[in-house]
Amino acid sequence: MTSSEKNNNRDRIEPFTHFINKMDRLFSERPPKGMLQSLDDFFSSTKERSFPVDIHETNSEYILTATLPGIARSQISIDVLTQAVTITAKRDGRHKQLKTQGMFQKEVSVGNISRTISFPKPIDEAKVTARHRDGILTLHLPKIKGNRIEIN
Repeated sequence: MTSSEKNNNRDRIEPFTHFINKMDRLFSERPPKGMLQSLDDFFSSTKERSFPVDIHETNSEYILTATLPGIARSQISIDVLTQAVTITAKRDGRHKQLKTQGMFQKEVSVGNISRTISFPKPIDEAKVTARHRDGILTLHLPKIKGNRIEIN
């Protein structure tokens, strides 16, 4: 092997060795102060941009229940597609003041929260019904039944 071949071979191995050394150092050292807290804050804040949904399936329909406390019926929009539903709730920024033992608390909620739920079978869009009561949105999403074909 000539010296130029050795140098060329070393140049190919060097970046990989450098990468391995960096990764070893990353996992052997303590994370920078505050890094883990900022990751916790990031992942906990995603909960505020969504809302919990329960889905039950029967032979003829899907029943979707979304928990949307403090959001009025007029602030909710529902878009139904062939195999998905998108629920969007708008928070209008109303202020609430609560008086508890001489203390005041002010809550402000502004922005939209949205969630898209996919289903394995098509939905009959014309027969979907929605009901909103006490912060609970319930959707009844009838399934479209296809024709079963016999194989000869």
